[in-house]
Amino acid sequence: KGTVDSEEFYLSSQGAKSPEHELQATIDALYNNDGSIALQKRCEYPARYTWIQSKLGKEAQLNCPELETWREVLDPEGMTLVFPTAFMNNPSSMFGHTLLRIDAKDQTRHKELVAFAINFAAEPETQDNAALYAVKGLVGSYPGRFTVMPYYRKVREYNDIESRDIWEYKLKLNEKEVERILLHLWEMQRAEFDYYFLDENCSYQLLALLELARDDLQLIDQFPLHAIPSDTVEVLNSAKLLER
Repeated sequence: KGTVDSEEFYLSSQGAKSPEHELQATIDALYNNDGSIALQKRCEYPARYTWIQSKLGKEAQLNCPELETWREVLDPEGMTLVFPTAFMNNPSSMFGHTLLRIDAKDQTRHKELVAFAINFAAEPETQDNAALYAVKGLVGSYPGRFTVMPYYRKVREYNDIESRDIWEYKLKLNEKEVERILLHLWEMQRAEFDYYFLDENCSYQLLALLELARDDLQLIDQFPLHAIPSDTVEVLNSAKLLER
């Protein structure tokens, strides 16, 4: 079963439960006889198109101005896992948090704050008290979404306002693997998840995103019941994805 809960993300009406139906619908859309439809779908699902072309032994040619502008702004070369430690005053941060920083090609230590960060978080649509917030978070009542934002905003939130320590781990990913992750992130713009604080949370979804880097990575299988941020950092270390 797909973890994406918004129906509009899938190209097949059975896509959430059947990878085979979703793959067939993807092929029908990306190689549609109507060139305009094929182009539109390739720009909406560039990671799928790039992957299928690679399986055919071909190079993917994408003509997507919005996607190209997005990639030029990010100017990606590498990625860093960011782990803000626990914050006891917030129920959703009692075990810490994880996010990803996109490291640009011209990035230096002094320019890290103006890099972009990939964050996955619950987005409550009502102002609930702490107790209701915790209960709803346990049963998946809040929508969860990926967002890309300036890294300094997260540093200001975690370090300056909440006085939390922030650990940074450079990931052992080459440019091609980073590109694969970001193309899938582009597809995730229309994806919405039911956010569960214990398992399908920020750390779980980031691991699922990082799995896209290489076909041999199996990161989320180790968290069938709960995904605690510190444990997910250890899984990345065990997979030899973390620099010193």
